Parts: sequence; C-alpha cells; structure tokens
Amino acid sequence: MTPHDPPPTTDARLVAELCARVQALEAWRTHQTDLLDQLLNGMPATDQNSSATDEDEDIDDGLDVDNLIVWVHDTITSMIARPLRGELTWCPSWWEHPEAVFRLEALRRAWTELAPEPGAAMSIWIRDHLDPCLRELLTPLGPFADCVHSERYRALNGHTPIATLPTRTPE
Repeated sequence: MTPHDPPPTTDARLVAELCARVQALEAWRTHQTDLLDQLLNGMPATDQNSSATDEDEDIDDGLDVDNLIVWVHDTITSMIARPLRGELTWCPSWWEHPEAVFRLEALRRAWTELAPEPGAAMSIWIRDHLDPCLRELLTPLGPFADCVHSERYRALNGHTPIATLPTRTPE
C-alpha cells in the first residue's frame, strides 16, 4: 500500500486482521507442538510436516474447534450462571476470540484429565481451572471487552473481537 492509495474498507481491514490472527495462532500451535515433541521425546523435534499426511495432521493438531464448541456449550455455558451486567462480559460468539479458544481448550484438556478421577478431582478442577479461567474471560479487560450485550445470549451492538497482541518477525 502506498501513501496515495485510498484507506482500506472496514471489511478489508477486518479480513486482514482475521488472517493475521489465524497466522499467529498457526505459528503458536506449531511452536507449542515442537516444544511438546521435545518434551515427550527428550530431543528437538524434527520437521514432521514433510512426511505427515492430512490425516496425521488432524490427529496431531489436538484442537478440534467443533468438539470444543460442543464441550463448552455442554459443560460450561449450560452450567454457569452469572449476571451479565455491570463489568462482566461474555460473547455468544466466543469461538471467534483466539484468547477465549486458547483458554477454553486448556480448560477442556484439564477437564478431560481430571473429571474421571475419584474424590476431590472435580472440586480441584473448579477451583484451580474453571474459576480462574472464567475470571479472565469475563473481566472488563478480557477478550470480550468490546462485545456488548444486555441479555445473556443476544448481542445488541454487534460482535467486535479485540485484536491480538502485535508482533514482528525478527530481522
């Protein structure tokens, strides 16, 4: 874009921001996968993309957004009752917020590990995982800060995901 080009339209900017978010999430996922491989194998990860099939990539990815949506709706939103007034904010389109997806996927993974355990495991999951996650998601400075709602599931002023933190590639 040159200084003489007209400014991009709002739709074009939104698409560019969303593409940047997807790229950032993919880079983060790749980095985390490499770190996990190093931990599990006790050695640096090799480039698995060159020999992996599409089916292998689906298995290795670990994040199934459709599964996460069902889990959040069945396990979290159907059970949690909070007055969404004042400073508490929830977005019914939470899956469009990368930070929310990240936090809720971590919450789901902890649930998967702890829920089947006997005794106090569920209470520990609530105390150590669910409550801190909800505090961060619902806070006025959380990922839903610009999503305004006056009723539990009806957005009144549209949906505005907050831009992720800016980053640059080292030169």
